[in-house]
Formats: sequence, structure tokens, C-alpha cells
Amino acid sequence: MQRVDYLLIGPSFPFRGGIAETQNELAKSLISLDKKVKLFTFKKLYPNFLFPGSTQLTSESQPKGLDIETNLHSYNPLNWLKIARKINAINPKFIVFRYYTPLLALCYFSIMFILKKEIKKIALVDNWTPHEPKFYDIFLNKLLTKKIDSYLTLSNKIYEELIFESNFNVFSGFHPINSFLPKKISKSEARKKLNWDINVPIILFYGLIRSYKGLDNLLIAFSKPPISLSNAKLAIVGEFYEPIKKYKLLIKKLKLEEKIYIIPKFADLNSTQLFFSSSDVIALTYKSATQSGVLPLAYNFEVPILTTNLVGLKTPIINDKSGLVCSNDPNEISKKLMEMLTLERKDFFIKKIKNSSKKYSWNEYSKQIINFLEQNN
Repeated sequence: MQRVDYLLIGPSFPFRGGIAETQNELAKSLISLDKKVKLFTFKKLYPNFLFPGSTQLTSESQPKGLDIETNLHSYNPLNWLKIARKINAINPKFIVFRYYTPLLALCYFSIMFILKKEIKKIALVDNWTPHEPKFYDIFLNKLLTKKIDSYLTLSNKIYEELIFESNFNVFSGFHPINSFLPKKISKSEARKKLNWDINVPIILFYGLIRSYKGLDNLLIAFSKPPISLSNAKLAIVGEFYEPIKKYKLLIKKLKLEEKIYIIPKFADLNSTQLFFSSSDVIALTYKSATQSGVLPLAYNFEVPILTTNLVGLKTPIINDKSGLVCSNDPNEISKKLMEMLTLERKDFFIKKIKNSSKKYSWNEYSKQIINFLEQNN
């Protein structure tokens, strides 16, 4: 029997959201490159009181061709022992832990502590410094580093953070575009299905709504000229991980009720296609971030991006000329949005996105990490 090349540990199907979707995509791309891949996903990821959303699970069907076991419990030490023994029996060449919150460090460290030395232990890091830091983050991150052989990243910002921490063996990667995404449809068709006005520019703010994402600054920007003097509208699409009331009060205070669409729920693939195909600009007015899964979505649907001056977000925008970069100042956000809505600028950005998208495939990412891991482990 062929030895498992890569055992991927972390949220995958049946979990929903960007981490799980990209875990599935990584597995599929490794398989397409003739690697034997197995996935362990969680049967229990968070206690319910730590999860503010409606559900952690997807309504989509299981991706075909993936060997997924739902067997890991993130806060049950007896389960960690059982999983470690099972991994030793499988004896993969590489085990890749998906690391996006320090809350997983103790679970992962405990499993690695029991694993055979010959199994190379890799961390694929989405976030190293959390968006909403806690006093225990540094301790838990250091705990993880005691057992990891190499690190993979999806942005140069994470790479810089890890290199700064120590002389780690780190791969500087990029955030690929998911292969299962539907293609862009015409703006008129998408807006007709959403019952949105076809004759106005639409700015899209998409994804889970959390304070660090700067929706408040974007709303204030919409009350400032020149965007306030235009007929542009703002579409806010995503599940709110904090009280929606504070944003509704801000909208009322700024008298923006007629300029805002709010769709306060998690968007499935079909809805995502409609929202992005309807939009003229994607706004990433984040106050802090190391990367964003919204960026590859924007590239897939060929929508120009306005992002704040954060390394993990601005680097591909600057390199690819796929949008503009601004500060967190609402006045500047307003001016930059208006600039992006001019036909000449918009066409320029869309052309650049089309030219750049080909290099952000999961197959290209997987080829690079295979080469990196085989050379460095």
C-alpha cells in the first residue's frame, strides 16, 4: 500500500467558510500532482458559546475524491491521544496542521508530542498574530513552534511575522483562487435576480462582519464627498459576528438608509456569484489583517479592489495593479472609491485582474510547497 504523502489536519468538509474550502482545495491539488492525501477534520471544533454564528457546517455536498475522516476534538485530551496513535499507524511523510488561532496550539502540540520523529510536522499558518489579541496568544504560539519543522503561508505578511519571530523554515506563499468557484455572469442578469438597481454603481463589503474589518469607517466614508454626492450604493453581505444594531444605528445617524443594502447572512456559492457579479468595487477597509479570502474571490469575479494600507492586503493589489490602496481615513476612502468608479480606471483594473489571475492557482501553490518541503525536510 502506498504511504500517505500528506495528512492534512484542520477544518475541511463538512465545515463551511474560507479555511475549510481552501483545505479541500489544497488536498485536491496535491492529489492532482500524484500525491496520496488524507484529511482529518473536526467532529468538535469550538464550544457553542465561543461561536457567534448560526452554524459551523456547510449545506454544500462533499467534494469528490477526498478521503476525509471526521474524528478530531479540539478540546478533549483523550481524543488527542487517540488521534496521535492513529497518525503513527498511518505514518504519513508530512502532516500539515492548519493554524489560524492560538486556541488550537495545545491540541496540535499534544498530538505532535506523541508522533514519530520521522513524520515531518508542518504548520500552514493563516494568522499568527490574532485580529483580536488575548494575553495567552504569545505563549500558545511559542508552544506550537517547539514541534514544527517547517511553516507554509498564504501571504507575505505572515511570512514576515514568522521570520521575525525566529529563524524558522518558512515558505512565502500566496492565496490561490478556489477552482470550484462559478464564473462571473453579466451585471444586468445578476442585479435582476437580486432586485438591485441596474443603473447605480455598487460597492461590495463581503464576509463575516467583525470590528477589525472596518465597516464603520466605510459607512462614514459613504457620508463624505465625493462618494456621498454620487448615486453609488453600498452592499453589506455577511453574517454579523457582533451586534448588527450598532451598524444600523450608525447608518441612521449618517442618514444612509437609501444608500445601503444589508444582507446579514452567510452567502452560499450561488449568492456569492450574484453579489460579486453585481458589484463595481470590492471594499476591504480593514483596520488589521494578514490576508483575506475575499481577494481571490474578487479576482475570480474580476472586480477591482480598494484596500487599506496593510501589507497582507496591499501587496498583490500593488503588484498586479488590480485596484487602489488607501488609509483608514474615511475622507480618503471616499475619494478613492470615486476614482475607482470612473469607467477608464475600472476597465484598467479589470484588464489587470484578468492578466494576473492565472498565476494564483492551487496547482501552482502546491507545486511550490512540494518543492519547498522536499528540499527543506
